[in-house]
Amino acid sequence: MSDSKAPLRLRGIVRFGERGPWLEVDDGPVWRLDTTEDLRAHQDQHVQIEAWQRGVSLLELLWIGPAPG
Repeated sequence: MSDSKAPLRLRGIVRFGERGPWLEVDDGPVWRLDTTEDLRAHQDQHVQIEAWQRGVSLLELLWIGPAPG
């Protein structure tokens, strides 16, 4: 059995700030996104992501796509 946690799966809106992209989760925290991927196509869009939590408010992005619904 493994001690490693599964990646987080979250929905929210991608925003941009001085420190790069972040995910604004409805009724939840704001997460900074660590990625080399250009996320401008997702700016101000509702998305679903999978990511590893790397800090209190930092996610290492594994996958991003449009939020269903």
